[in-house]
Amino acid sequence: MRLVFTFIFSCLIVAGAYAQPTFKCGWTQYKTTMIIHEFTYSYVYKDSFKLFLADSTKTFVSPDSQVTLKVSYPFRQDKDVYQTADYYNAKRKLVKSEDYKDKLLQVSREFKYDDKNRKIYSFEDNKASGNNYKRLLDYSVDKGCGEVVITESSYFNGRIEFYTKSFFDKNSVKVKEIRLNDNNKDVVHVENFFYNAAGRLRERTVFFPEFKVTKTFPEFGSEDPAKCFKSQVLNISDKPALGTKVGFLRKLLNKNQGLLLDKDCHDFEYRFFNSDCEVIIGTTKTNNVKQVIFRFKEKVAG
Repeated sequence: MRLVFTFIFSCLIVAGAYAQPTFKCGWTQYKTTMIIHEFTYSYVYKDSFKLFLADSTKTFVSPDSQVTLKVSYPFRQDKDVYQTADYYNAKRKLVKSEDYKDKLLQVSREFKYDDKNRKIYSFEDNKASGNNYKRLLDYSVDKGCGEVVITESSYFNGRIEFYTKSFFDKNSVKVKEIRLNDNNKDVVHVENFFYNAAGRLRERTVFFPEFKVTKTFPEFGSEDPAKCFKSQVLNISDKPALGTKVGFLRKLLNKNQGLLLDKDCHDFEYRFFNSDCEVIIGTTKTNNVKQVIFRFKEKVAG
């Protein structure tokens, strides 16, 4: 019965040769007013830029933008297809999310907010592992320093696991975190966050009271200059299109070769955009791999 139930609630895409594409989540079938195509490439430079496709997704958007379905397409026939259905409220806050592997529901999540649109509740039910996770969030202001304090109560399979107090300055930047064990009394660790002049995280320090030791974790590339991070309008003669995306990306990479090969920038991110397209060129947080993300909005006729 469980397999049948999961199949009924899976998300499906229906597209006729001349009909508007639709997608179905739960019991409801939605029209598609926009499809966001996203391609992620890793790249290397040896005399020229060479692109290697790493990931490909399509996101189907409903007319009111309150339901989206993101589908990851496999590169080999034996790969599984992953889908994520997201549901938003009228204030564009995510209230429900479901992850599927092929047609089987893997993870479902729920979110609630207070009258100030602050998240106060999240619940994750992992069907694959049988585990569930709950977070309750409470907001207050430290009268001494004026910092906003977010207190999190974290539950695992219905039992309290730990508490966390996160401190944010007047600019909503996280400056400190205190982790307490399940009695909400004994401190597990105290973590402090330090930023450079550009506002980027420079390093973290973590103090462990049990061992009376402090460890420092520097952030790679945190001292790279501001020139390594910027956004600008797409400036290339060719217009972006799905069928010519690789050639378009190569021309964009070549046009900005000086930026991308700048030895001052170990960690970088450049965003190029217009109304229908966005290209993000940067380094990944893990392994420092250089990558290009190409997003293209395709409007679907009604």
